[in-house]
Amino acid sequence: MSNYKIVDLFSGAGGFQIGFEREGFETILSTDFDEDCEKVHKKNRPNVPFLRMDVHDLSSEILDKYVGKDTNIDVLIGGPPCQGFSTIGKRVSSDPEKRTAFDPRNTLFREYIRILNYLKPKFFVMENVQGLLTRDKGRIFEEVKETFRKTGYEFNYVILNAADYGAPQIRNRVFFYGNRVGVKMTPPIPSCDGSEEKPYKTVGEAIGDLASVPDDASINHVALKHGDINIRRYALIPEGGRLPEDQLPPELYRKNFGNTFKRLHRDKPSLTMVPGHNAFPIHPWLNRSLTVREAARIQTFPDDYIFMGPRQKQCMQVGNAVPPIMAQCWAKYLREELDKYYGNK
Repeated sequence: MSNYKIVDLFSGAGGFQIGFEREGFETILSTDFDEDCEKVHKKNRPNVPFLRMDVHDLSSEILDKYVGKDTNIDVLIGGPPCQGFSTIGKRVSSDPEKRTAFDPRNTLFREYIRILNYLKPKFFVMENVQGLLTRDKGRIFEEVKETFRKTGYEFNYVILNAADYGAPQIRNRVFFYGNRVGVKMTPPIPSCDGSEEKPYKTVGEAIGDLASVPDDASINHVALKHGDINIRRYALIPEGGRLPEDQLPPELYRKNFGNTFKRLHRDKPSLTMVPGHNAFPIHPWLNRSLTVREAARIQTFPDDYIFMGPRQKQCMQVGNAVPPIMAQCWAKYLREELDKYYGNK
């Protein structure tokens, strides 16, 4: 296969890259500001150029040095950090006039578009949380669209569910995509729909064999040591359900039970893997939360892909990633379009 070239911004643990590399794309540059993500890249893909720095400092001179001024980039990919747009947890306003509440993560899409304008790839795909569309009454979404319009790229957006593309996980994300070569783009065709003919992949299929595997830090498979009270709570959660808060004895009650007190179902796709804490949802039949490796399986990372840093950072690396199988669907579609483009020149 021809090695079409990509640049990956906000690459995190590299889920987007994995999908594209599976389809024969060559990563010219991967970049993120997080030191533990840098360790992940050096551990798993030491031969792929990685630059750890703030995207605001990624100047044209630096891009020329690492990408090459005359390098022909085919696709720009990336997912600007999304916590400022998320519907989970405390959110802050993107309004610069409200300085005490301003979250700079809400504006990182502008840096993605700045670099898009400079590199001028033929295609681009940018991923973010669905909450971007409604945040601040839709003002951020309108700004994103207007900024893309100014690039001259033909673009569109779509909300896709990872379960429809082979991941054992209900995960809705918005993808902005476009090109400057006159292609009428459509999203990748789903492979699953939950029907008998095209069933969703399930949690049991993804992680069932790991239930009997002993703790092994070398593969990120280490169970959290839960306290006795939480284990008693977990034992009350039905498979596929949540903690029955109104039926708890007084000694087990507390305020603010969240996603960490929901149990997955072995015969269904998972809840969305949410980063930012040490505890993923509860295992379908064991009274503990998922290990990092189990969450990575649900995100469709390969077993030989190792996450680095403290456990909380590993959870964030897994939970923030674009599922590789979903990225591969985009890559396969774009490879077909690039084959036609180069074949017609």
